[in-house]
Amino acid sequence: MNNIPSVNLLEFLSNDPIVKQKFVDEIGNAYETIGFVALKGHFLDDTLVNTLYSEIKKFFDLPTEIKQSYEVPGIGGQRGYVSFGKESAKGRKEGDLKEFWHFGQYVQDNPELGGRVSIKM
Repeated sequence: MNNIPSVNLLEFLSNDPIVKQKFVDEIGNAYETIGFVALKGHFLDDTLVNTLYSEIKKFFDLPTEIKQSYEVPGIGGQRGYVSFGKESAKGRKEGDLKEFWHFGQYVQDNPELGGRVSIKM
């Protein structure tokens, strides 16, 4: 694959069931074949997107020791920072050559995750 699959959220929000189904098929195929997509039509303005990327770069440019202080033990990388080699592809023993920040929605009934917001990069 030479390109990251791209989908447009506006297609999903369309009142046309054929256009909506096209979006569903494309995002489903992308997640099944590569595991992620680029999303267009998401309503985030360019200033916010640029600020986000700038802040992300600042974090990932930090020394490893500082980034590792944001790792949350015991939850399998489901929130916070995950360093190189901690995750591996299905069926592989060697760790992936990636680091990321995993975020998700607020979880009220779990004191381990309550109040943390995470983003997977």
